[in-house]
Amino acid sequence: MNLNSVKKIIFSFCFIFFFSVYGHAANDVYLSLSSTGSRASIGLADFLPVNGLFEEMSLSRDFKDVLENDLILSRHFNVAIANTSYKFDMDSQFSYWELKNVSVLLTGSIAISDVIKLTVSVKVYDIESRQLVWEGKYSDVVSNYRYIAHEINDEIVKRFTGEEGVARSKIAFINNSTKFKELYVIDYDGYNLRRITKDNRLNVLPKWVPNSPQIIYTSYLYNNPDLFLVDIVKNKRKAVSTIQGLNSPTSVSPDKKTMVATLSRGVYPNLYLLSSDGVVLRRLTQGKYIDTSPSFAPSGREIVFISDRAGYPQVYIMDIDGVNLRRLSTKGNCDSPSWSPKGDKIVFTMKMDNNYDIFLYDLPKTKIIRLTEDQGDNENPSWSQDGRFIAFSSTRSGKSEIYIMGLDGSGVRKLADVPGSSFTPSWSQGL
Repeated sequence: MNLNSVKKIIFSFCFIFFFSVYGHAANDVYLSLSSTGSRASIGLADFLPVNGLFEEMSLSRDFKDVLENDLILSRHFNVAIANTSYKFDMDSQFSYWELKNVSVLLTGSIAISDVIKLTVSVKVYDIESRQLVWEGKYSDVVSNYRYIAHEINDEIVKRFTGEEGVARSKIAFINNSTKFKELYVIDYDGYNLRRITKDNRLNVLPKWVPNSPQIIYTSYLYNNPDLFLVDIVKNKRKAVSTIQGLNSPTSVSPDKKTMVATLSRGVYPNLYLLSSDGVVLRRLTQGKYIDTSPSFAPSGREIVFISDRAGYPQVYIMDIDGVNLRRLSTKGNCDSPSWSPKGDKIVFTMKMDNNYDIFLYDLPKTKIIRLTEDQGDNENPSWSQDGRFIAFSSTRSGKSEIYIMGLDGSGVRKLADVPGSSFTPSWSQGL
C-alpha cells in the first residue's frame, strides 16, 4: 500500500468518525490531516440547476467559481473540479472522483423561485465509504449568492478545523481616488467594493469594532481630528470623541466596553482609556512622548503600542491599567503594531535601511521574523480573525495598494484593483 493510500484511509476514518459522533469536526480531524503533511483534497462538482432554468445554470457556474476560490484561499484544501460530473449517477461520481485521488466530494444544487429567491443545497460525501457526512440548505435573494458561497466555505472550514473561516469577513481601508481620503469597505476576496464616507474631507485610520459591523476612524469633518463610529449595516454614524486636539487612532477592547485612543488635549499625545461612548476614564501614559497606535491583546488585559520615549518610535507593551511597561527588542523605527487573535504574536511595521517592511514578533520565542523585503514600503498590518493571514498596504506596484499574505509571508495577493491609492487596511474580526 502506497503512502497516498495510507493518507486516504487515515483521513476517511477521522472524517466519518468525528462527523457522525459529534455532528461537526473536532480539532482531531485537522490534526490527523496535518500529521500526514498534506492538505485535505476536496472534489468540487458542478451545482445542479434544479428547475433547468437558464438563470439557474448561469448562476450555478458563478456560484461554483466563488466557492472554489474560497476553498483555495483558505489554504486548508487542495481542490479538484469537474465540469460535467453532475450528470453522473452517484456511483459513477464516486468512481470518477476516486481517480482524482480526492478524499471528500462536495456536491450541491441551485434553485431560483419567484425571480429573486435563491435556495442552495449542499452535500458532503466521504469518498472511501461513499457515505453522506454533512448536508445543509441556504436561502437568500439571488443577488447575495456570493455571501451564501462564503457561508458554505466557512461552515466547511469550521467542520474540518474547529475554527471560524474568514470568507464572510470584510476589510476596511482608506482610498484617495476622489482626491479626498474616504473610507471604503470590501469583501475579503476583493469583491463588493463600497464607499462608506462621502465627506470631501480627510478620513484616516479605520478600525473595526470586534464582532460588529461598526468601524471607528478619525475624521476632519469638523476641521479637527475627531473619532467617529459608523455602522455599515444601518448606514448611521456618530461622533465619539471631539476633544480639541488629536483624537486618534484607537483600539476597541474585545468586550467592546472600552477603547484606547491617542488624545493630545493641548499637550503631548498620550494614551487614554475611554468608554465605548467616548467618555475619558483615565490616562494611561504620561510624559513628553508621542504614544500612539494601540492594539488590545485578545485577553483584553494588555495593549501593544508605539512610543518615541526611547528617542525613536519603538514597540511597547503594558497592562490596561497603565503599569508593567516593557519594550520589545527591535532596532529600526516601528509603527502600527497589531496583536494576533491567538495572543502569541505581534505584527508590526519597521523601517530597516530605506523602506518600511512587515515583521512578526513571536512572543513565546522572543523572536523577530521578517515577512516582506525589497518590494517598496509595506505598512499597516492587520490580522484575519483566524490569525492565519495578514492584510497590509504596499507600494510594490508603484502606488499604495492593499495586499494579503499568509502568516509566514507566503501567498501574497493583491486584494483588488482599485483606482487611486489605498491605505491602512483593517480586517473585520467577526461580523
